[in-house]
Amino acid sequence: MKMSKKQNIIFSILFVCFIVICTVSITVFAKNINESYALGVSITRANITNGSDVVSIQTNSSSGGVAGFYVGTSNNVHNATYYPANGKSSINVSLLNGTYYLWVRASNGAITKYNKTLTVSNSCSSDYISNATGSGTVKHCYYTSDGKYLEETKSEQLVSCASGYARDESKTAVVKDSCSNLSASMISAMGLSKKVCSKEWTYTCVPTGTNSTLSVVSATTSNEWTNTSKQITVTAQKGSNNIAGYYISTSSAKPNASSAWNASSSTTWTTSQGAGTYYIWVKDTAGNISNNYKSVTVSKIDNTAPHLDSVIPSSVNKSLTINASDSESGIGGYYVSQQDSAPNLSSEWLNTNSTSYVVNKEAGTYYVWAKDAAGNISNRKKVTISESSKTNNNSLSALSIKDIEISPEFSPDVLEYTATSNVSKITVDATLADSNASFVKNYGPRTVNLKSGENTVSIKIESSTGDEKEYKIKVNYTGKTSEGKTSARLKSLKLNSGNLTFDPDITDYRMYVPKSLEKLEIEAVAEDSNAEIKIENPETLVVGDNNVKITVTATDGTSKVYSLRIIKKETEEISTNNYLKSLTITGYDIEFAKDVLTYDIKLGDKTTLNINAVAEDSNAEVTMDSTEHLTEDSVVNIMVRAEDGSARIYKINLNKSSFSVLKIILIILGVIVGLLVIAYIVLKILGYSIYINFGAIKDFFLNLFRRNKE
Repeated sequence: MKMSKKQNIIFSILFVCFIVICTVSITVFAKNINESYALGVSITRANITNGSDVVSIQTNSSSGGVAGFYVGTSNNVHNATYYPANGKSSINVSLLNGTYYLWVRASNGAITKYNKTLTVSNSCSSDYISNATGSGTVKHCYYTSDGKYLEETKSEQLVSCASGYARDESKTAVVKDSCSNLSASMISAMGLSKKVCSKEWTYTCVPTGTNSTLSVVSATTSNEWTNTSKQITVTAQKGSNNIAGYYISTSSAKPNASSAWNASSSTTWTTSQGAGTYYIWVKDTAGNISNNYKSVTVSKIDNTAPHLDSVIPSSVNKSLTINASDSESGIGGYYVSQQDSAPNLSSEWLNTNSTSYVVNKEAGTYYVWAKDAAGNISNRKKVTISESSKTNNNSLSALSIKDIEISPEFSPDVLEYTATSNVSKITVDATLADSNASFVKNYGPRTVNLKSGENTVSIKIESSTGDEKEYKIKVNYTGKTSEGKTSARLKSLKLNSGNLTFDPDITDYRMYVPKSLEKLEIEAVAEDSNAEIKIENPETLVVGDNNVKITVTATDGTSKVYSLRIIKKETEEISTNNYLKSLTITGYDIEFAKDVLTYDIKLGDKTTLNINAVAEDSNAEVTMDSTEHLTEDSVVNIMVRAEDGSARIYKINLNKSSFSVLKIILIILGVIVGLLVIAYIVLKILGYSIYINFGAIKDFFLNLFRRNKE
């Protein structure tokens, strides 16, 4: 049966819609592919400039189409170093010797598959010498941004002496530095953000540990707080002759026969020293001087008394609230008496390390002291707990800033004061005139962080009847403060052993150190240059566990604590193996290879995974992200940290479908085809003859465009 003109037009419109949907779907799919792999951007040139360490990378895009470049030592972009383009279509990078893979990142965030590799052979390679005896030189490569020795490419020991030998630190010196004359501006002028440099060091491995060797075996001191000097205990090993004396200095320069030696014939010797780092040698009766020295750092000496910030009496609660502070060894206890006689360390102290402590007392007059952990005792404060009675007295009897003068001199009736400070943190002390009154929350005696310029510090008091009074101190801070948002995070963390991989967001670390390492030296740099860093580090490492605590306190008072578990081994060998031995995911078949760091799986409808990761080295530590509440956008990171602290990260990318857009297109096409088949069958059953009126389609579009023009 022949269709009417109206039926032909309707059917033709359906056909056109089908074609349009197909065209749009294919376009979207093509666009998705293009954005995923950035097909429009590629690296056109990558060459080494004049056979040096500088590599020039050029793209085929205009300056607006490139966000940055990736340079890596494997074909995995996730392990590559990112260099921002900063509006340019080409960059220069300084690289160590090796083979590199290059990628470019488009402005829309898409990354090309690597299409360029190159090998750098005229740059720098570090020397690593094992089983060394005698003397020599060794080269160490490093990166710098301003000519200074900032970023080491390797932090392992460059020279490992043979068994029975040890490094003579007094003969270690830099004899050549390729970047000693460079500045930040000169490096920037080369078009570089950082440059490869090298240093040459001298080394000497001397015999040690035999009966015929004169040497210093150990130098140790206490790790406890004290307010006096500490005793250093030195042990030595004599050679063919007896011990004649010891030499102790604050310099690592080796002494000679005319130096100020301390006579002693014993192999064990003690001396008392104040805070500092000391270097100790030994000599024998024949005048021979040990080739090696031992260094020891004396710290935790606190000669400053704690500050008794405030003592607040309460007639209502029959109590004294004591607030104290100590910036070094910390609070060690309080002494409360009705007698005005200073206590000593053998008195009956209330032993606590709390900076705020409440003591229940009846009405009366009391004298209060505080002590710190080193044994220093504060000045006293006198307070009175009166019989409970409500008054409208909301005045202060004292107001001060520790170590800073306020103007005018305090008077209970004067409510505004001024002061000038050259430190960013001040301690404000205030005493209530009436023990029944109270400080308004957050406006009592406290420590205040200052910003540059004028700061207003308010002390608010509420009487027992509810009346408030406010005292103000306008403090002019003349020093520097942080620009913008303060931070309590570390920017970098380096140790004198191992190769710690540091991440500011990771606060717990574990690493091993060799038996010969006696002291752990820590270099911690905060993101905020005005933040305070406090390092609690054992003076001498013991075999087994040693705990290190690094506290970063920002200028706004917030803090972040980084914890290091340092395990000293009974041997010298420290493993650098941070590879996985196996990686399995229940319900998934992945082709694991230890050098492949990224894996893609289809999550499907699951929200949890069972992942089992085993390290090659049994002493390596394996940690991973949560495997619960997962989505198709989740990434599970598995970190393997070797004994030396270096880390390798394996990534598992989760996608519910690798081609979700294509599947949607196929579903739409399937639905449309199904509807057309059903319509065809129904029309056939009704006796219609089916044909496509292409003339009607042509007329439809001609009329459509004619109407658009009109």
